Amino acid sequence: MLRLSIRSKILLGFVVVLLTFGAATAYGAWAVHTLGQQLRLVALGYSNLRLELQDQQTIQANLQRRLLDPDKGRRLAEEVAVDRKLRQVRLATTQQHVDELRRNLPSADALFLEQVQARLRALAELYSATDQLPLPSAVQGEEQAARLLQQLSSNLTNKVIEVVNAGSRYEARAGLFTVGLALMATLSSLVVLWLVQATLRPLRRLSDGAKEVARGNYRERVAADSPDEIGALGREFNAMAAALAEREERLRRSEQLAAVGKMAAQITHEIRNPLTSIGLNAELLADDFAAEDPEARKVAQAIVKEVDRLTDITEQYLRFARLPEPRLEPVELGAMLTSLLGFLHEELGRREVTVSLALLDALPKVLADDNQLRQVLLNLIRNAAEAMADQPPSERKLTIASRLISIGPSEKPGIAVDIIDSGPGIPKARQRQVFEPFFTTKKGGTGLGLALSLEVISRHGGKLLLKSPLTDSGGTCFTVELPIS
Repeated sequence: MLRLSIRSKILLGFVVVLLTFGAATAYGAWAVHTLGQQLRLVALGYSNLRLELQDQQTIQANLQRRLLDPDKGRRLAEEVAVDRKLRQVRLATTQQHVDELRRNLPSADALFLEQVQARLRALAELYSATDQLPLPSAVQGEEQAARLLQQLSSNLTNKVIEVVNAGSRYEARAGLFTVGLALMATLSSLVVLWLVQATLRPLRRLSDGAKEVARGNYRERVAADSPDEIGALGREFNAMAAALAEREERLRRSEQLAAVGKMAAQITHEIRNPLTSIGLNAELLADDFAAEDPEARKVAQAIVKEVDRLTDITEQYLRFARLPEPRLEPVELGAMLTSLLGFLHEELGRREVTVSLALLDALPKVLADDNQLRQVLLNLIRNAAEAMADQPPSERKLTIASRLISIGPSEKPGIAVDIIDSGPGIPKARQRQVFEPFFTTKKGGTGLGLALSLEVISRHGGKLLLKSPLTDSGGTCFTVELPIS
């Protein structure tokens, strides 16, 4: 099979364009010639009709002259009868000619021909009325018929002139159009030559980009704005590079999480049993000092409280280290979000947070682990509420909205849940760090919430996205994207 380079294909396309353009020009010339013939036929048809009306005028003039000649005597009635019969025959022929023209000429001439036919009918009626009158009384009617014939003849003359002039103008325009086509053909050849060079430049950039990706620079991108095959190839290249970068990031994060999880599990195992013993002994000391030394009892209770806090942290570490694979089943996001807001109603009320819920009606179900997804959304909502702690109560606004989206290059249908707060926002420099394990800006935080949430959503085949700030005054939006069941 013959394989052509892109340069050869472009050159071949250039030749095809020129041949096609030449064929179009030849066809246009032929069409103009054919149309010119049709215009001549139109003019000829009107000319024949005008000649017939001139015959009618001649007969009418002879008839009027006889009516005004007093020397004819008895022969006058016979000659007038012959003329009247002849003009009726000619009038019928003219009417048939008009009907034929209406069938054959373009629709643009239909209105004029209808007007001509109406006047011919009026003339026929006038002929019939005049023929019934005595000869001395018919002079006025015959004069009226002569004026009507004159008007018809003038109208047809003007129409013939109009058609001929229109044909001349069209012929001139066709000549200019042909010259314009020739100039356009020359210009198009120059444009195609320029396009050849412009098409090769993105290929060179694509080649350089591929070399960068091969060296491990997965953030390399190429311009892919053109709507042609080169642009499509560039978009596919960018999608491939993005997929490689995402896979590399997931691999790095998975290795990091595995190492952190292993370390967390080991540390938790080492300190969990001592913490339990410390907690029990502190409770016993608190009971012993209950009556004798209230101050010592308070110290012992503080120790118990701190032990409980450390126990909660170790539980989080264990949960982080032993995150189970999600058990996917169809889940209604709308019902889950409504349930979570009901559960957090008292907590959000104490924080004086105004909640706005904007969910689409009849949301499709998503494939998810109910417990894991519930924990992610609960963590994100609590984080949003905590982020607004320093805002005035009137400005603490939490918005939860849903929308339908397309996920990935294959544009799979999905659902996005936006959790938007009106807090101060997250600086750009910290946005990549917020998903790192143990990174936190909250007092007493473990730095595992967002890292755990990101891992859960990734295992569900979705994405956890961050956008901040939303306005000049701040604001943050965390978006959970999940594929539809």
